Amino acid sequence: MSSRRPVYFNPAAACERISPALTDGLDQFHRSLPNYAPTPLVPLPDLAAELGVRTILVKDESNRFGLPSFKALGSSWGCFRAITRHLGLPSTLGLEDLSVQAKQSGISLTAATKGNHGRAVAFMARSLGITARIFVPQSMDESTRSLIAGEGAQVVVVAGDYDQAVQEASDAAQETAGALLIQDTAFEGYEDVPAWIVEGYSTMMAEIDAQLAQLGLLGSVMVTPAGVGSLAHAVAKHCKAQESPLSVVVGEADSAPCLHSSLNAGRPVTVRTSSTIMDGMNCGTVSTTAWPDLQRLVDACVTVSSYESHCAVQYLTTNSVPAGPCGGASVAALRRLAATKQGSSILSKDSVVVLLSTEGTREYPVPQDVAMENAVELTQALTRINSSNPTLSVADGVGESQIADYLAAWFAHRDIDCHRIEPVAGRPSIVGVLRGKGGGNR
Repeated sequence: MSSRRPVYFNPAAACERISPALTDGLDQFHRSLPNYAPTPLVPLPDLAAELGVRTILVKDESNRFGLPSFKALGSSWGCFRAITRHLGLPSTLGLEDLSVQAKQSGISLTAATKGNHGRAVAFMARSLGITARIFVPQSMDESTRSLIAGEGAQVVVVAGDYDQAVQEASDAAQETAGALLIQDTAFEGYEDVPAWIVEGYSTMMAEIDAQLAQLGLLGSVMVTPAGVGSLAHAVAKHCKAQESPLSVVVGEADSAPCLHSSLNAGRPVTVRTSSTIMDGMNCGTVSTTAWPDLQRLVDACVTVSSYESHCAVQYLTTNSVPAGPCGGASVAALRRLAATKQGSSILSKDSVVVLLSTEGTREYPVPQDVAMENAVELTQALTRINSSNPTLSVADGVGESQIADYLAAWFAHRDIDCHRIEPVAGRPSIVGVLRGKGGGNR
């Protein structure tokens, strides 16, 4: 029997409802942006047969406004609303007129990102002819930084993780005249822009409704990946506002289960994150504006490993869906849900399931499987990882970083606390803490 982190289920969510909300000007705004077109809804009949449901379709967000991610929907609307409010302009203003006003007023945009959000903000700044400064964690790879810089933005590398990048971006925006913070993470005193970003994702939901109607289908389950929870928030609000509400399933990275942990705790909690190929989901804190609705409206929350996401990416590729690891997370989450006994409360032979594939193809290191429970198999997996001592190897040894990352992922898959100890750079150790559940002494 697997010891992995269990799926979170909320049976009460099936009875929850929310009033539908219309956002004036949103559809017109998105249609005014360069290269707007609805993204495809691709059927996956073999996966539907495998899991025993009626239909599975995947929303392919690999090309949104010429960018490889859904993020531009929310970021562009967040930028638009932030600028018009700051300048006291109507929200019906055209893009060209907004550009003139923003440039004359010395407006610039600031954001923190794990990748796609920052690139989308930079894209919007370039479209308006203004400057953007994007703060990124030091773990971000050089190729992703280059893509953001390629949109014309100044990239600032922060000596810390994503949460630290958010803090420094916020501080910089407050200290710079005309700078507006465009962040999809809400925190105390900063809630309007994240709420507008959630509104922006409504365009994707409307597209899905129209595409399902063209196929003569009515959705019953929607599966979305989650980082800070902004997209999941938009999905949950949309699904529970329908005349026939959909079940909402959220997928998270094993190594960044901030929503899963918060749902189990019944309150927002911040988690330590570790390495994952699902970079855009590597967030340790749930958005404060998203949390109340997610707690009430999410039917199930699933965590998946990097290896499971990688396998899902390969599967989607064979079905002509160019997905990255965050996009593959939805497929991996659905498979995990279907493998549980309680999954039958959400999935049935009549289910019409919509998966959100939120990013296009990108390079990433191929991860190893962390599912093995057998001590021999685990030992074999560890010996396949090069961890040669740089002080003893004839050639330059690589150190223990890769094997430490694998062990951290193995522990995260099982919801076991672990601590990385690295007094010497490149020579870390991992300590796992398996806590007891009784009341006795340690």
